[in-house]
Amino acid sequence: MGLGWDSVLKNIAIAVLTLSSLIIVGSAFAQSVSKPSAPDFTAKIVGDTIEVTIKNQPLTSYENGSYPSLYYMFRFKDHYTEEGFWDYDPVYFVLPSTYGGYYKAFDSDSTVVSLSLEGHHFPSGQIDIQAIALAGNQYPTNMQNGTVYGFDGVTSSWSNYQTLTINENLPSSNEQSVFQTSIRIAIIVAVVAAVIVGLLVYFKKRKR
Repeated sequence: MGLGWDSVLKNIAIAVLTLSSLIIVGSAFAQSVSKPSAPDFTAKIVGDTIEVTIKNQPLTSYENGSYPSLYYMFRFKDHYTEEGFWDYDPVYFVLPSTYGGYYKAFDSDSTVVSLSLEGHHFPSGQIDIQAIALAGNQYPTNMQNGTVYGFDGVTSSWSNYQTLTINENLPSSNEQSVFQTSIRIAIIVAVVAAVIVGLLVYFKKRKR
């Protein structure tokens, strides 16, 4: 029994020390960071990706004069899918941890990100997309073989969503149908004209 209690007490002590270290690390990152604004962005479909261009925003420095990093996260869904069923990029592990890192802002006026649509389905042919900004610091963890990243900082609210139309630059089905019908008519007219010309030539030769 005594050995069992020693083991329990050791585990409790380790847990307390671990939690304390996480709190200390978290407080070091979360020094008075101002909440970023919801991202201002444009998006378009390019092949099997969504290309997003975001206008970067200035951030307030920490108390020690250093600056937090700016990151972005996205979510999208079919236009007619219910509000609670978004696909996230990067994918959440346990809030705010993610599989893979957030998209870090470029050191320029804007950031361009390509989001893969592979494996996603949009029956309506329309995609709703939103973005969120994160100011703080992202760090790798030892969870899931190092594929999970933690985050210390603050986030904006989600942006207004934009709705994209898949293959919007292609002609509609009605336009395609009219085009195909026009081709068929043109072919028929050409064949009829060729037959008439052939008959005229034939009868002229017979008269001679």
